[in-house]
Amino acid sequence: MKITIRALLIAASLSSVCVMAAEGVRGNAATETGPNPSARVVREKDPAVAAAAITQALRESREIDASKISVATHASVVLLSGSVPDEAAAARAKSIAEKAADGVQISSSIEVEKPSGTTAGSASAQVVRDVQEALHRDSRTSKLQVTVGIDEDLTIELSGLVPSAADRTAAQTVAAQVKGVRRVQNGLVASDR
Repeated sequence: MKITIRALLIAASLSSVCVMAAEGVRGNAATETGPNPSARVVREKDPAVAAAAITQALRESREIDASKISVATHASVVLLSGSVPDEAAAARAKSIAEKAADGVQISSSIEVEKPSGTTAGSASAQVVRDVQEALHRDSRTSKLQVTVGIDEDLTIELSGLVPSAADRTAAQTVAAQVKGVRRVQNGLVASDR
Protein backbone atom coordinates (compact mmCIF):
# COMPACT_ATOMS: atom_id res chain seq x y z
CA MET A 1 0.00 0.00 0.00
CA LYS A 2 2.83 2.42 0.88
CA ILE A 3 4.55 1.67 -2.41
CA THR A 4 1.39 2.36 -4.41
CA ILE A 5 0.82 5.73 -2.69
CA ARG A 6 4.46 6.74 -3.31
CA ALA A 7 4.15 5.74 -6.96
CA LEU A 8 1.00 7.83 -7.32
CA LEU A 9 2.64 10.83 -5.64
CA ILE A 10 5.70 10.54 -7.91
CA ALA A 11 3.47 10.23 -10.97
CA ALA A 12 1.45 13.27 -9.88
CA SER A 13 4.64 15.28 -9.30
CA LEU A 14 6.02 14.35 -12.70
CA SER A 15 2.78 15.28 -14.44
CA SER A 16 2.80 18.68 -12.65
CA VAL A 17 6.36 19.31 -13.83
CA CYS A 18 5.40 18.32 -17.37
CA VAL A 19 2.36 20.65 -17.31
CA MET A 20 4.51 23.47 -15.93
CA ALA A 21 7.14 22.82 -18.58
CA ALA A 22 4.54 22.82 -21.34
CA GLU A 23 3.04 26.07 -20.04
CA GLY A 24 6.49 27.57 -19.63
CA VAL A 25 7.24 27.21 -23.30
CA ARG A 26 4.26 29.45 -24.02
CA GLY A 27 4.77 31.89 -21.13
CA ASN A 28 7.73 33.68 -19.58
CA ALA A 29 9.66 30.54 -18.63
CA ALA A 30 12.20 28.20 -20.13
CA THR A 31 12.82 24.54 -19.60
CA GLU A 32 16.13 22.89 -18.94
CA THR A 33 17.11 19.29 -19.03
CA GLY A 34 19.66 17.87 -16.69
CA PRO A 35 21.63 14.67 -17.14
CA ASN A 36 18.33 12.83 -17.48
CA PRO A 37 16.53 14.30 -20.55
CA SER A 38 13.16 13.09 -19.32
CA ALA A 39 13.48 15.12 -16.09
CA ARG A 40 12.64 18.74 -17.04
CA VAL A 41 12.97 21.67 -14.65
CA VAL A 42 11.07 24.90 -15.19
CA ARG A 43 13.08 28.12 -14.87
CA GLU A 44 11.59 31.61 -15.13
CA LYS A 45 13.41 33.82 -17.65
CA ASP A 46 15.47 36.43 -15.86
CA PRO A 47 14.73 40.00 -17.00
CA ALA A 48 18.18 41.09 -15.74
CA VAL A 49 19.84 38.59 -18.08
CA ALA A 50 17.60 39.78 -20.92
CA ALA A 51 18.47 43.42 -20.11
CA ALA A 52 22.18 42.64 -20.33
CA ALA A 53 21.67 40.88 -23.67
CA ILE A 54 19.60 43.80 -24.98
CA THR A 55 22.20 46.34 -23.87
CA GLN A 56 24.92 44.39 -25.68
CA ALA A 57 22.79 43.96 -28.82
CA LEU A 58 22.01 47.69 -28.94
CA ARG A 59 25.67 48.64 -28.46
CA GLU A 60 26.78 46.25 -31.19
CA SER A 61 24.10 47.32 -33.65
CA ARG A 62 25.38 49.27 -36.63
CA GLU A 63 21.83 50.18 -37.62
CA ILE A 64 21.16 52.75 -34.88
CA ASP A 65 23.03 54.98 -32.46
CA ALA A 66 21.94 53.59 -29.12
CA SER A 67 24.12 55.88 -27.02
CA LYS A 68 21.05 57.68 -25.63
CA ILE A 69 19.03 54.53 -24.89
CA SER A 70 18.82 53.12 -21.36
CA VAL A 71 17.83 49.57 -20.49
CA ALA A 72 16.39 48.71 -17.08
CA THR A 73 14.14 46.12 -15.48
CA HIS A 74 10.98 46.35 -13.43
CA ALA A 75 9.44 43.16 -12.11
CA SER A 76 9.45 40.77 -15.08
CA VAL A 77 9.63 43.48 -17.76
CA VAL A 78 12.62 45.07 -19.51
CA LEU A 79 12.17 48.83 -19.93
CA LEU A 80 13.69 50.85 -22.76
CA SER A 81 13.95 54.61 -22.38
CA GLY A 82 15.91 57.51 -23.82
CA SER A 83 15.83 59.19 -27.18
CA VAL A 84 16.61 58.58 -30.84
CA PRO A 85 16.55 60.91 -33.86
CA ASP A 86 13.45 59.49 -35.57
CA GLU A 87 10.55 57.00 -35.42
CA ALA A 88 12.42 54.46 -37.56
CA ALA A 89 15.28 54.34 -35.05
CA ALA A 90 12.81 53.91 -32.17
CA ALA A 91 11.13 50.99 -33.94
CA ARG A 92 14.48 49.45 -34.83
CA ALA A 93 15.71 49.71 -31.21
CA LYS A 94 12.59 47.93 -29.97
CA SER A 95 12.97 45.23 -32.62
CA ILE A 96 16.61 44.62 -31.64
CA ALA A 97 15.56 44.47 -27.98
CA GLU A 98 12.76 41.99 -28.65
CA LYS A 99 15.11 39.65 -30.52
CA ALA A 100 17.70 39.79 -27.75
CA ALA A 101 15.12 39.46 -24.94
CA ASP A 102 14.46 35.77 -25.59
CA GLY A 103 10.78 36.07 -24.81
CA VAL A 104 10.98 38.49 -21.86
CA GLN A 105 8.38 41.27 -22.16
CA ILE A 106 9.68 44.64 -23.45
CA SER A 107 8.18 48.04 -22.69
CA SER A 108 9.54 50.96 -24.68
CA SER A 109 9.23 54.63 -23.83
CA ILE A 110 11.93 55.73 -26.25
CA GLU A 111 11.20 59.27 -27.40
CA VAL A 112 11.92 60.83 -30.76
CA GLU A 113 14.18 63.85 -30.39
CA LYS A 114 12.83 67.21 -31.37
CA PRO A 115 14.38 68.61 -34.56
CA SER A 116 17.45 70.72 -34.07
CA GLY A 117 15.23 73.78 -34.44
CA THR A 118 15.62 74.15 -30.68
CA THR A 119 19.11 75.49 -31.28
CA ALA A 120 17.75 77.80 -33.95
CA GLY A 121 15.11 78.94 -31.47
CA SER A 122 17.73 79.93 -28.92
CA ALA A 123 19.77 81.63 -31.67
CA SER A 124 16.65 83.58 -32.67
CA ALA A 125 16.07 84.63 -29.08
CA GLN A 126 19.66 85.82 -28.86
CA VAL A 127 19.27 87.93 -32.02
CA VAL A 128 16.13 89.54 -30.54
CA ARG A 129 18.01 90.33 -27.30
CA ASP A 130 20.91 91.78 -29.31
CA VAL A 131 18.56 94.04 -31.32
CA GLN A 132 16.82 95.22 -28.13
CA GLU A 133 20.18 95.97 -26.54
CA ALA A 134 21.38 97.85 -29.63
CA LEU A 135 18.19 99.96 -29.67
CA HIS A 136 18.68 100.86 -25.99
CA ARG A 137 22.37 101.72 -26.49
CA ASP A 138 21.89 103.99 -29.49
CA SER A 139 21.13 107.61 -28.50
CA ARG A 140 18.63 107.99 -31.38
CA THR A 141 16.48 105.04 -30.27
CA SER A 142 17.15 104.60 -26.52
CA LYS A 143 13.91 106.31 -25.43
CA LEU A 144 11.66 104.67 -28.01
CA GLN A 145 9.11 101.99 -27.07
CA VAL A 146 9.88 99.43 -29.77
CA THR A 147 8.71 95.82 -29.67
CA VAL A 148 11.14 93.41 -31.34
CA GLY A 149 10.09 90.07 -32.79
CA ILE A 150 11.63 87.55 -35.18
CA ASP A 151 10.32 84.99 -37.64
CA GLU A 152 11.72 81.63 -38.75
CA ASP A 153 13.82 83.30 -41.49
CA LEU A 154 15.56 85.51 -38.88
CA THR A 155 13.68 88.57 -40.15
CA ILE A 156 13.45 91.11 -37.34
CA GLU A 157 10.00 92.60 -36.91
CA LEU A 158 9.79 96.06 -35.31
CA SER A 159 6.44 97.29 -34.03
CA GLY A 160 5.14 100.08 -31.90
CA LEU A 161 4.42 103.81 -31.99
CA VAL A 162 7.33 106.26 -32.39
CA PRO A 163 7.28 110.11 -32.43
CA SER A 164 8.54 110.65 -35.99
CA ALA A 165 9.44 109.10 -39.34
CA ALA A 166 13.12 109.83 -38.51
CA ASP A 167 12.78 107.69 -35.33
CA ARG A 168 11.21 104.94 -37.42
CA THR A 169 14.14 105.01 -39.86
CA ALA A 170 16.73 105.18 -37.06
CA ALA A 171 15.27 102.07 -35.36
CA GLN A 172 15.36 100.15 -38.65
CA THR A 173 18.98 101.21 -39.28
CA VAL A 174 20.11 100.18 -35.77
CA ALA A 175 18.34 96.81 -36.00
CA ALA A 176 19.77 96.07 -39.46
CA GLN A 177 23.35 96.50 -38.18
CA VAL A 178 23.05 93.77 -35.51
CA LYS A 179 24.95 90.58 -36.26
CA GLY A 180 22.59 87.73 -37.25
CA VAL A 181 19.84 89.96 -38.65
CA ARG A 182 19.04 89.05 -42.23
CA ARG A 183 16.24 91.50 -42.84
CA VAL A 184 14.14 94.05 -40.95
CA GLN A 185 10.38 94.29 -41.31
CA ASN A 186 9.61 97.79 -40.05
CA GLY A 187 6.10 97.93 -38.64
CA LEU A 188 6.72 101.04 -36.54
CA VAL A 189 4.09 103.75 -36.86
CA ALA A 190 5.21 107.39 -36.71
CA SER A 191 2.78 109.59 -34.78
CA ASP A 192 3.74 112.73 -36.80
CA ARG A 193 2.06 111.38 -39.93
